Amino acid sequence: MDQNNLPTVAIVGRPNVGKSALFNAILRKRLSIVHEQSGVTRDCVASPAEYKGKSFLLVDTGGLGTWNGDKKIDLFDGMIRDQVTEVLQEASCLIWVVNCLEGITPQDEEVGAFLRKSGKPLILCCNKADNKDLIQAVPALFGPLGVKEMHPTTCTHTHGIEDLLKGVASHLPEVEVTPEAEKPLRIAVVGRPNVGKSSLVNALLGENRMMVSDIAGTTRDSVDLPLVLHKKDGEELKITLVDTAGLRRKGQISTVVEFFSANRTELAIRSSDMVLFVLDSQEPCTTQERHIGRIISDARRPCIMLANKWDIIINEGNNKPKLFEDFVRNRMPYMAHAPILNISAKSGYNLESLFDHLKMVKDQMKVTVPTAVFNQFLQDILRRNPPSSVSNKRFKIFYGTMVHNPPPKFVLFVNDKKLCPKNYENYLENRLREAFFPQSGLPINLELRSREDPEGGNQGARAAAAGVHLKEHRYHPVSRKK
Repeated sequence: MDQNNLPTVAIVGRPNVGKSALFNAILRKRLSIVHEQSGVTRDCVASPAEYKGKSFLLVDTGGLGTWNGDKKIDLFDGMIRDQVTEVLQEASCLIWVVNCLEGITPQDEEVGAFLRKSGKPLILCCNKADNKDLIQAVPALFGPLGVKEMHPTTCTHTHGIEDLLKGVASHLPEVEVTPEAEKPLRIAVVGRPNVGKSSLVNALLGENRMMVSDIAGTTRDSVDLPLVLHKKDGEELKITLVDTAGLRRKGQISTVVEFFSANRTELAIRSSDMVLFVLDSQEPCTTQERHIGRIISDARRPCIMLANKWDIIINEGNNKPKLFEDFVRNRMPYMAHAPILNISAKSGYNLESLFDHLKMVKDQMKVTVPTAVFNQFLQDILRRNPPSSVSNKRFKIFYGTMVHNPPPKFVLFVNDKKLCPKNYENYLENRLREAFFPQSGLPINLELRSREDPEGGNQGARAAAAGVHLKEHRYHPVSRKK
């Protein structure tokens, strides 16, 4: 479905009343980080949801802190306030969450005064109503807030969620939801803390959707952001950006929240279609960046490396892209498949080139190599550069086939995979990339399968070929029609 056309339902309230728990309970999956620590959620987390045929975009917002201008406002409180203000302007309905165990607090009263000014339909979610006494006490506890619709809930047992959603659905406009012709690319934006990931996301969105500060660890959740990129000639590219928390070294993770943030980031990498790996061009290839590169490489994700803050490099007179690329390639050889683009998220330098890179990777993700073409390629490679012998035995390739893409996976049926030197396997991967996926950002997955009968001579080759035909039959069910 096209998330850009869905009505928005925003979950709002002061910190630590259970907004993220409610968000997860409605979606029936753990998407937002939930912890007893106050102020865990900072950026708005959004996900499409549905209730009895009505689709909407559910948004979990950060806890609203101090609103009174005469009081000292924390840095993150101010940023959260600005984000919530933008969300309220787009929302069709607001779910205001309060805590039954604490009743009405001065913060609740200030939040309520602000929400009423928006003029949007307001539903009061009286959370943490874990027993009958609390449920019965809800009207008396929260009646002074002046909200007509009140629903006691407990997210642990999902009690009251059904009634709450009925109330929400009554305020939503009817929207015709049409399936998208093509699923948007899911792109994870990753990197170590404070390299400019959220600044990049904001630059692509054209709005300050993600909080940006010089404090490492500002972003905690992995946040999905639907977006349509436009080129000057009118070409469009639908994507979903996933802004992630900066990955620290394990020894530097000091809180449970940081631990969950790191896990969410690694999950975002594994579940993405593509990764934008943001480097700090002033201090590239640190130990942590090399570790992140390893995670991306091991996950076999298509990747584009973005050297951010390049405007500073230019101003310092050190603008030598070739030297920079050689340094990165030398320090992270396992990321040789990923093109490097020098950008500045702050000034917008070279961001227009990102569209072409994304489009190129997307097109390469659709490439298939016919078995006949692949085997002719293998014959040419073996003829020009045969592998060296190991213990007077030579490595032989009988047959090969492409299994799937992305990432491109090729299976080679060989006499004995132990006879293949590692450098020759790397050579085959590099030649495959040059021949079929040049500068694509796609890693090549090469699997070697030894024949089962070491004494079988050519029988092993015939068995391997038969296995390939059977596998092709399985991967292409259309061919089974007879």
